[in-house]
Amino acid sequence: MNFLDVQVWLPIVFVGLMGLAMMMYAILDGYDLGVGMLLLSGDPEQKEIMIGSIGPFWDANETWLVLGVGLLLTAFPVAHGIILTELYLPVTLMLFGLILRGVAFDFRAKAKVAQKKFWNKAFFIGSLTASFCQGYMLGSYILGFPTSLAGTAFGLLVGCCVSAGYILIGACWLIMKTEGLLQKKAILWARTTLWLACFG
Repeated sequence: MNFLDVQVWLPIVFVGLMGLAMMMYAILDGYDLGVGMLLLSGDPEQKEIMIGSIGPFWDANETWLVLGVGLLLTAFPVAHGIILTELYLPVTLMLFGLILRGVAFDFRAKAKVAQKKFWNKAFFIGSLTASFCQGYMLGSYILGFPTSLAGTAFGLLVGCCVSAGYILIGACWLIMKTEGLLQKKAILWARTTLWLACFG
C-alpha cells in the first residue's frame, strides 16, 4: 500500500475528519441534549438556570453534525446514499426533534409563565427524540442495517444508552455550571445514568 498515493490517504483523511466532527458533535451538542432531557426534573427556578446555562452555546453545536454529514456526502456519496436510504425514518425523526428543540427554545424565551410549561415539554421531547434516534441509527449502522427483531432490539438498546450518555454529559455540565441544590441534583442524575452510559 503506497501512502503517497492520494487515492490511498485521502479517504483516510476524510474518515478522520468525519470521526472528529461526530466526536465534537457528541460532546458539544451532547451536553445541551442532556440538559434538555433533564429539564423536566427541575423546579421552575432550576429550569431557568438550566436553560440559561446552555443558552449562549447550544444552537452552534449542531454545526458539527452538518459538517460530518457534509463530509460524508462529499467524500463518500455512494455510502451517503445507502446510509440515508436505510435510515430515512430515524433521520427524519431526528430532524423533527432538532427542529422542535429550536422552536421550543426560542418560543420559550418569549412565552408567558403559564405557557413555559408547554415549551419545556416540547424542548424535552425534541431532545429525547433526537438523542434516541441518533443512538438507534448508530446501533443499526454497527450491525449493517439489520431487519431482524434482534437487530431492531439492539438499535433500541443503543438508543437508550446514547440517551443516557447525553444525560450524563448534561448532568456533568450542570455540575460545573451550577451550585447548591441543583448541583446536588445533577450529581445524582450523573450517578444514575452512569451505569447505562458505560454499558453502551
